[in-house]
Amino acid sequence: MQRNNQTSVQDTKADEVLKDWRARAVTIMLYIVAVIALPTTISTAVYAFSQSMWEQGIIIIALYLLLALAAVFKGLDYRLRASFILAASYLMAVLNMVNFGITGAGPLYLLATPVLALLLIGTHAGWICTAISALIYGIVFVLAYTGLPANWLIAQTVRFDALIWLTRGLTLMMLTIIIVALLMRMNRFLLNALKSEQHSADELVKTYDATLEGWAHALELRDIETAGHCHRVSEITKRLAGETNLSNGEFDDLHRGSLLHDIGKMGIPDSILLKPGRLSDEEFKQMQEHTTYAYDLLSHIPYLLKALDIPYCHHEKWDGTGYPRGLKGTDIPLSARIFSVVDVYDALISDRPYRPAWAEEDALTYIQERAGIEFDPNVVAAFLKLAREETDSLNGS
Repeated sequence: MQRNNQTSVQDTKADEVLKDWRARAVTIMLYIVAVIALPTTISTAVYAFSQSMWEQGIIIIALYLLLALAAVFKGLDYRLRASFILAASYLMAVLNMVNFGITGAGPLYLLATPVLALLLIGTHAGWICTAISALIYGIVFVLAYTGLPANWLIAQTVRFDALIWLTRGLTLMMLTIIIVALLMRMNRFLLNALKSEQHSADELVKTYDATLEGWAHALELRDIETAGHCHRVSEITKRLAGETNLSNGEFDDLHRGSLLHDIGKMGIPDSILLKPGRLSDEEFKQMQEHTTYAYDLLSHIPYLLKALDIPYCHHEKWDGTGYPRGLKGTDIPLSARIFSVVDVYDALISDRPYRPAWAEEDALTYIQERAGIEFDPNVVAAFLKLAREETDSLNGS
């Protein structure tokens, strides 16, 4: 079951990459079409108006304006924006065929539109447009055969040959189907390649994260932290982050930073680190260096750069009296402000060599009293809300 869930996540990520590519492709194509079509639009509209072909002139101008708007408004769904391109292609196909028959560029538009639909929207759109191209060709063929558009079909001045129309129409449809089918196979291949790449990337991330778990465990084995401290604060920090403005994309980095928050203490001598009593001023200054050690250790690892805020800044204080840089207020990274509340709370309710654990209520009171001094008041409020919800849940209320 877990494997199926992982595969589903990988497929979703691959689909998102493909959608992002299509959205970019639609934007680029709209810009290109808008620029290239401007001179043609102007000249065609002027010609249409000069020949009193008002309907065609207005349609051409309206079509161009729609294309321009679709290019500018990037917030629209990429499939809707792509539909403007497809509609423009079909309109050009119809205009060319009713004016020049099959000798013009109309059939080429009918061939190109399904290809564009498959590339810009997806396989279903490709097959739908294939059917639409066949339908449009058939309708124009019937109109030409019956002679209904004799007044506006220039090709009617030449003798109509149904066999040529049928032969070229069948060739066009066969060619369209072959191209769409081949592109579908290519699309499937690319999607599978994306999924494979995503799978490899996910496996690499899992390996990295397993290494970080090992580092966190090594800290606990050295008695730097009480058993399970790193994992406890990581889990609580993630839940607290859900109550704040931290974006979903930052949760993984939050977890990694929480696990490694005291990695710099590996560089602190045991005589200071494991001292049962309070530290002297000199020893405390040495202890403060662990945040700088963490920065020196992790800043050269690109994978952990976004997770560095917690190991480096979790001892900064809201009023600017913290270390190592004396950051103040919102200058302190949000992840570090969130973590610092959780870290202090967990430390207070845990036994330490120099003092016994505090009662949870006393620890919560201390956190509340230090809001606006040591901690971000908004983060404290979110933490206390989370703590109350946990208490109510345990009490069954």
